[in-house]
Amino acid sequence: MGDIIKHINWENIVSSGVTIIVAIIFYQIIKIPFKKAFQRDKNKERNTYAAMVGSFARMAYIVLVALFILRINGVNVDGLLAGVGVASVAIGLAVQDTLKDIIRGISIISEDYFKMGDYVTIGSDSGTVVYSGIRSTKLKDGLTGNIISIANRNIEKAEVSATTINLNIPLPYELKLSDAEKIMAEIAEASRELDFVVDCQYRGVNSLAESAIEYRLFAKSEKGKRIDAKRNILHKTLEILEEHKVSVPYPQVDVHRKA
Repeated sequence: MGDIIKHINWENIVSSGVTIIVAIIFYQIIKIPFKKAFQRDKNKERNTYAAMVGSFARMAYIVLVALFILRINGVNVDGLLAGVGVASVAIGLAVQDTLKDIIRGISIISEDYFKMGDYVTIGSDSGTVVYSGIRSTKLKDGLTGNIISIANRNIEKAEVSATTINLNIPLPYELKLSDAEKIMAEIAEASRELDFVVDCQYRGVNSLAESAIEYRLFAKSEKGKRIDAKRNILHKTLEILEEHKVSVPYPQVDVHRKA
């Protein structure tokens, strides 16, 4: 035991430890401004690219620190790098899943599968994209709050849920335009207070149908709640129409009989 202790190069161990500590502190300091900028920037596409670049930079930083520590401990790093070509086949087999993740991650970005903040369905999992890295994608489940991590190689298809809602509300021709627009404005205002509805606006007359004038509502829902928001708006619409004693028109057929 004593002989082993004598042969330990304590100077190299201390230098390696100090290098690791300094590298961690430096990484945390450098990360702070980028993290703040990331939180302030609401552009989903830029955030997705930033997360990808950050993931790649983190991996490169770890490799560089590891090589520096090997050099401190007397390892011929130049010779090690020169031998990479010989070992590339074995390494490729060992990390083929990682390479698949990286290739798929680049494909996700370039083909615009989804962006940060999108509500997506990937296989049997659904949630808001909170992280899109070079190796994995993370979703936050809206119901449980759980974070779901999915390896990029397993993402063949992603279904992005829409948040926009266009509704045509049919009102009778007999109703004055001014009265109809007041009712529509009331519906839009009331709908903005409903669950799962982010915004709702009255956009004017959309079409002159056979049995009714159709007025357009444009709304936005919370991510993943488009159907629920639409149901709530339609329910509130019927309530307000009942209050104003306005019936929803429906197709009618006039039959004429000869005497």
